[in-house]
Amino acid sequence: MSTFGLDGVLSWAQAHQLASTCARPLPDTYARLDEAAGSILAQPILTLSADPPVDSSAINGYAVCGAGPWRLADEPTLRPGHAVRMRTGDPLPAHTDAVLAIDGSAAEHHGDGTVSVIALDELTQLPDERARPDLGSGIIRESEIAPIGALLVPAGRVITPAILAIAAAAGHDGLEIVRPPVVGVIVLGTSLLSQGQSRGGRVRDALSNTVPSFVAACGGRGNPAVRAPDTADLLLTEIDDAAVDVIITTGSTAPGPDNHVRQVLRDLGAHWLIDGVAVTPGAQMLLARLPDGRFLVGLPGEPQSALAGLVTLVSPIIAALRGAPAVRSYPAAVLFADTPAAEFADDTRLAPVRLEMLDAAQVAHPLADAGPAGLAGWAAADAVAVVAPGAGFRGDVVQCIRLSTS
Repeated sequence: MSTFGLDGVLSWAQAHQLASTCARPLPDTYARLDEAAGSILAQPILTLSADPPVDSSAINGYAVCGAGPWRLADEPTLRPGHAVRMRTGDPLPAHTDAVLAIDGSAAEHHGDGTVSVIALDELTQLPDERARPDLGSGIIRESEIAPIGALLVPAGRVITPAILAIAAAAGHDGLEIVRPPVVGVIVLGTSLLSQGQSRGGRVRDALSNTVPSFVAACGGRGNPAVRAPDTADLLLTEIDDAAVDVIITTGSTAPGPDNHVRQVLRDLGAHWLIDGVAVTPGAQMLLARLPDGRFLVGLPGEPQSALAGLVTLVSPIIAALRGAPAVRSYPAAVLFADTPAAEFADDTRLAPVRLEMLDAAQVAHPLADAGPAGLAGWAAADAVAVVAPGAGFRGDVVQCIRLSTS
C-alpha cells in the first residue's frame, strides 16, 4: 500500500490483534435483568436458596406415616396411619416416612366420608394392607438437588435469554456485568446530506446510522451520531465533551492540512496505536489512546473503507472493553471464485462474501463492489473474507468474519 503521510503502517493481522489487546475490560456494574441481556456476566450466578428448600415430594402420590392402610387427611404433621395427598415438588408434612406413588396405590371411600389409601403389591398389583413403600422413597431431601450458593452459570458468559430465565427462576432481580462500553460517533464533513439522493456535488450521509448500529451489534452502547464540519476547534470541543469510552470519527483521516483528525490528536497529546493499515479498503484508518484513557478510532469517510475499519478495529476493541473472550481465529471457507484484487500487493483484501455449505465444506462466494457507494456486496454479504496478500484466487482458503456477530 502507499505509506505517504502515515507513520508505522501495520498489517491487517497486526492491527486487528492490537485492537483486540490494547484495552482492559471496564469495571463491573449491577444491571437489572431487563438491562443485562447481551452483556458479559462479571460474577457467577449462584443459587440463593437450597433446592429444594425443604424435604419435598418427588412424585405425585401420598405422604404416609407408619404402616398402612392410611387414612387420608389434611394436616401439617402426620400421625401414624395417616396420609396426605402430594403433587411433585410439594413440601412434605412433618413425620413423613415416604411418598407412595399414586399409580402404586388404591383409594377406598367409606360411608362416613373418609378415604383410606392402600398400597398395591408390587407383583400382583392388588391392594395389600401389609405393603408399604420403603422408608425415604419418593422424597427429595432438602438441598439434595443443590445447596445454597451452588453454581448456576459461571462468570464470563454472554447473557442470553435462557440465562436471564434461570437467574429469574433462582430469585435474582439483577446481575453483576462488565459495563458495556459507551461509544460516541462524530461524522465529519460539510458536504453530507441527511435526506434524499446525492445532488449538487453533495453525497448522502451513509454512516450516521450505520456506525451506532454496528456498535450495538457488537454489544456496545452507541450514542446517536453527531454531524460536524471538519474544523479543528469544533473537533477538539466534541472530543472534550464526549463522556464515552470510545470515540469514533468518520472522515478526515487522510494526511494533509485540510483534514484535522491527526492534527487534533497531536494537539491533545494522544498516544498513537495505529496510523494506517495495509488493507483494501480502509488503509487510512487509525487508533489512538487519549490522555484520559479514552480511545479514538478514526475511520475514513468513504463508506466501504469505514465498514472495513469497523470490522478491523471497532469490533475487537469493543469486545476487549466489554470483557468478551478473545477471538483466536475465524471460521475458514474455500473461495468459490476470485476476489477483486487489493489496491497494493502487500495489502490484505477485505472482501464481502456469501457463505454456503457445499458437499460438507463451507465455500465463500465473493460479491462485487456495485450499487450506491459500491455497497451492494456488503449489503448482501454474510461475512467478510480476510484475504492475505498474494491470495484471493478460486480454491484458496480464507478466514471469514461473520457480519452478524462482528
